[in-house]
Amino acid sequence: MDQLHFFSDYIARKYGKRLYRIGIDLALGCPNRVDRFGPGCVFCSEDGNRARHLARKLDLKGQVAAGIAYTAQRYGAEAPYIAYFQAFTSTHAPAEELRRLYGEVLESAPFAVVIIGTRPDALPPETVRLLAELAERYEVWVELGVQSAHDATLELIRRGHDFAAAERAVRALDAAGIAVGCHVIAGLPGENRAMFVETARKIAVLPFRAVKLHPLLTIRGTALASADFPVKPAGLNEYEYADWAAAFLRELPEDRLIMRLTAEAEPEQVITPKWWMSKGQFLAFFHEKFLHPEQDGAFESVMTADGSPTLYHPGFRQHFHTLAGAATEAERKFVIPSRLRERLAAGKPVRVLDVGFGLGVNCAAALRCGGPLEIITLENDPRVLGAALRLYPGGSLEHRLIAALDSGNVFAENGCRVELIPGDARDAAGTFEPQSFDVIFQDGFSPDCNPELWSYDFVRALARALKPGGVLVSYSSAYPYRGALLRAGLAVGESEPFGRKRGGTVAAFDPSLPPLPLPEKERGIILASTAGTPFRDPSLHGTREELFRRREALVARLRRRGVPKWFRK
Repeated sequence: MDQLHFFSDYIARKYGKRLYRIGIDLALGCPNRVDRFGPGCVFCSEDGNRARHLARKLDLKGQVAAGIAYTAQRYGAEAPYIAYFQAFTSTHAPAEELRRLYGEVLESAPFAVVIIGTRPDALPPETVRLLAELAERYEVWVELGVQSAHDATLELIRRGHDFAAAERAVRALDAAGIAVGCHVIAGLPGENRAMFVETARKIAVLPFRAVKLHPLLTIRGTALASADFPVKPAGLNEYEYADWAAAFLRELPEDRLIMRLTAEAEPEQVITPKWWMSKGQFLAFFHEKFLHPEQDGAFESVMTADGSPTLYHPGFRQHFHTLAGAATEAERKFVIPSRLRERLAAGKPVRVLDVGFGLGVNCAAALRCGGPLEIITLENDPRVLGAALRLYPGGSLEHRLIAALDSGNVFAENGCRVELIPGDARDAAGTFEPQSFDVIFQDGFSPDCNPELWSYDFVRALARALKPGGVLVSYSSAYPYRGALLRAGLAVGESEPFGRKRGGTVAAFDPSLPPLPLPEKERGIILASTAGTPFRDPSLHGTREELFRRREALVARLRRRGVPKWFRK
């Protein structure tokens, strides 16, 4: 497959407009569950993927009415509709019972298309014949849950059938003239990218006409989420999944339709993966990635909600800035809390230390405040400047700034000067004169993946370089980081939240400078429980693995001394 062919586009072309799905729960349970509704596949939630607007009820006409009202209110949908029998296994009953249930639903509204979700082991010959009869009056699609072509995986996830069952089912349905879509999950426990692509190759030679593809979600309350489950799933983020999905689709014939590329669940129920992108952002990103595989994928670009770009760092598995808005985050988490404009308005030169130049967003935001301004900026990865330069149009402040630093480490314009010091920020931190900066921007990747830039020892080196009336600001609100700041003798407060539930951090020697003081409960968590135990890096040369191990040992020692894991007032 070299082009993306979506099922929704196929339907819109055929029927002259988009048709909307009306989700139906036949309450048939699943042959893989005890007593029909007990534990089944390890990833399956208790509601069997029931549509979110449905409650457990057997009033099928009521479900249809509720679905039509929901799609009308949310999408402005009008007839005809798609009857979507999705929840659990929608063929798990005798053929005559299915005939009655399908008939009751299909007589309740003008449906043009019928999609029936089922399993390979719930399609006896009499059910296939019934579906063939339906196909004489409606466009019928069977969404067949295959999940993987690897029998060891199917056994691990308690699927209850092997891949041969899927092969038999799709051939039987195809012989009866019924269109079949294949449901496959990326990132199943124990599977790597090569195994996922091998599944695609086996799917490609079978008479499927469409594919439904999405990453594995670990949902609270499922067997997969249990601490006893033997294999931890990969938890693919957007970029990893996009890479896997693109490789999968390229193995398929050109005429295959794509029924779905993402998974949906209530966010508070999802343990992993925690995606940054919205569904629309991901689909736009994936479309670009699939159509232009030749582009350098070292740092993937994405547009944030305020129209400013950012990059994804595959090593840290994080974006350089929040997808809520890179430029807005720089303003609200760095420029405003540091009161940079007010400092410059006094007419005296202001010195800023920018820990983590990245894409230059914070640096450019500071430059827009005017002069006289001197910025010392630190960046460890020389590849970032080249990748960042491609994000901005020629002639823009960001482009001029990055180009100058990339070629000569110095940018000077309109009374402002920026000097880039390449290399590990920890090496540079020990070289600064005491009390030499009015403002410090601390903007490394998060402490849980880049602890080197958030340790007590690094924070203490930054504090030594901060003037008595200076201020240190960061987007991070991590307890170990704030614990390091407090133990370094700084007063700690918060900035207003943006892009995250909690606000950023503001720290200073002068207790009056942080705008919003930390709540007492927050101080208790940081200082009276192990949650606020900082990372330690006495040599300022430790690896992240060493920092993690050192903190784990310190937390264990504190727990033995009676310090609680969590503070409860």
